[in-house]
Amino acid sequence: MLGDIAIEAAILRTLVYAASIAAAGACLFAATFPAAARTVTAALRAQILVGFLLLVCVEPIRWVVFQLAISGGDAELAFAPDMRWMFLQMPNGKAAIARLAGVGLIAAVGLRIPWLGLLGCGLAIGSFALEGHTAAAAQSWWAGMILLVHVAIAHWWLGALYPLAAFVRAQPKTTLARTVTRFGQLASKLVPLLLAAGGLLFGVLVGWRLELGDPYQTLVAIKVMGVVALLALAALNKFFLTPRLRNKPVRTAKTLRGSISAELLVAFFILVLTGFITATSPGGVH
Repeated sequence: MLGDIAIEAAILRTLVYAASIAAAGACLFAATFPAAARTVTAALRAQILVGFLLLVCVEPIRWVVFQLAISGGDAELAFAPDMRWMFLQMPNGKAAIARLAGVGLIAAVGLRIPWLGLLGCGLAIGSFALEGHTAAAAQSWWAGMILLVHVAIAHWWLGALYPLAAFVRAQPKTTLARTVTRFGQLASKLVPLLLAAGGLLFGVLVGWRLELGDPYQTLVAIKVMGVVALLALAALNKFFLTPRLRNKPVRTAKTLRGSISAELLVAFFILVLTGFITATSPGGVH
């Protein structure tokens, strides 16, 4: 039963990450690349809508799974009047409310009123500091700050991949190189912060003890390999494909779209691993 619950929690957690990154990432892309965003407005709206609908579906399921877990699978007890809102009193429930509010704000006005969209991004990203291993850590206040840096950059980077692919498809090839180059320049500054924050967070959560036999650390090691693969694709785009856009724009743009699609697949694999990592305690207990 505990194993089933952990798997369910991991899958649902993965979907929560995907939903939040889709909605907030699209909004962050629009804020970072306003000219490009006007070209791919339809793609951004679709990504935000998918993120919003996914989150609206997943968070109630997480509520049901949590209630059944704490009641030992007894549905009558789980949804009795004095138990049914237990989820909302816990960190997971409070985070879910903040996340739904943030993504709802993004879906309502995120692209029309940028500052409200960014406020929604802040709520969605900040919600992850309210729950999970970081919130329970002894140094939770600064571990939470490290987590926010890590999660914010992940939202910006991974959430930009789909609109960037749409932009590569739609934008005249003569002006495409400028935006793709700028994305690569920003990523080269932000991704090292993402990696450093992730490393610090890992150290805090495991007490700076490396034990690869521990299920939690094993999953983290596999995630690191996924991140390395993602970085390799990003390096291919930045150092090989982007410079060729100016000389062979049509052919290179097609290859670049394929590379970004591969990045999206690897990114989803990383999110799946992250979901299972958050469902596993650093000590290996679910």
